[in-house]
Amino acid sequence: MALDKRELYRFPWSKNDNPIAWLEVTDICDLHCEGCYRQRLTGHKPFEQIREEIQFFKRWRNPDNVSIAGGEPLLHPRIVDVVATIAENGMKPILLTNAAGLNPQLLRELKRAGLTGFTIHIDSHQGRPGWEGKSEAQQNVLREQVADMIAREGGLLTIFNSTVYPSTYREIPDVVRWAQANIRKVHGVVFITYRVLDTEDRVGIDAKGQEVDASRLSYTREGFDETFVTGPEVHDIIKSHFPVFDLAGYLGGTVRHDSFKWLAGAVVGSRHRMYGSIGKKTMELAQVGHHLYCGTYLAYLANTKAAPLVFLLSPWDRTVRRAAARWLLDVLVHPWRVLSPLRFQTVGIIQAPDVQPGGVADMCDSCPDMTVWDGTLINSCRMDEYRLYGGMLLATDKEKAHTKADASAGASTR
Repeated sequence: MALDKRELYRFPWSKNDNPIAWLEVTDICDLHCEGCYRQRLTGHKPFEQIREEIQFFKRWRNPDNVSIAGGEPLLHPRIVDVVATIAENGMKPILLTNAAGLNPQLLRELKRAGLTGFTIHIDSHQGRPGWEGKSEAQQNVLREQVADMIAREGGLLTIFNSTVYPSTYREIPDVVRWAQANIRKVHGVVFITYRVLDTEDRVGIDAKGQEVDASRLSYTREGFDETFVTGPEVHDIIKSHFPVFDLAGYLGGTVRHDSFKWLAGAVVGSRHRMYGSIGKKTMELAQVGHHLYCGTYLAYLANTKAAPLVFLLSPWDRTVRRAAARWLLDVLVHPWRVLSPLRFQTVGIIQAPDVQPGGVADMCDSCPDMTVWDGTLINSCRMDEYRLYGGMLLATDKEKAHTKADASAGASTR
């Protein structure tokens, strides 16, 4: 099931014209996820600074939505004001949260302020009180509790994401199966592959060429002998369990020509079954059409009213054509299902930065999750390197780095 970039639509996003802006309002969190790349250094960001960053995004990023992140953004004392400010500036506020602090009253306040929806992070490596040692299938109980609470309020996008570890890779189908069974209230799922810097083998080198203590970063470990899961492997296991699932778009890497950093697709289905997916042509039409009509590219495909209309694209999109054929056959066998609403459910796969042999990380080309640092846009997943060392580090092989340092020291004494 090798992926072919020629069969996928390369998202036309760039640094200055991207559907997503990443706004960090705090680095304080009430959980400790194993895969987290943020640590507490400064606390809650002042509201005035947050407002300035929102204006920066509006001017330089042109986003359709603003991802409100952290830390845990619900802990910020003015989170409702943050949501309202984003909405007032004509952008869609999306809260990235672990939902531990979410309750019906706060949910109503956020919706009144203009919240568009949530991306909720729940997985089995969060150290979440009461859920320790639970499998991803067992975590679906918690996912459903949160989804039900949001569905009762209504009118909010609801996406669940989770980090994929080598130990949980085989459990991905359990999450997808749950999501598909709850397509009415779950608009998408995202899987993010776990990465960590092994300080046993590599050292951090800053912009001045000096070795630094990289163990100060939250995403380092001394010794890691497992094999990282890749984005294409996540696609393969989903495809093997759900044959009607097909990807439609991608982003590549900044170093490797053959890397898949962001993979995205959308399945079409009802409460009865999944019929298929959208294809490359439909994804292109969604992106270009949204940019022509709204002036921005599109990150979230959750318009359920448009789902039945997608079959009209069958003559131009063979992937949609297959989905339409399955739906028609199903309706012929079960005529009453013609009344069941069709819905979209997105599936996203993100492969985190991969360190190359020379120490440079293969990042996401046209990264959607860029944030503001010192008046410029940077990759949010590397922001702690800016906060601690002033910029991104090279992760150089420890033996080579020390050999080079010894050679330099020897040359200076001669």
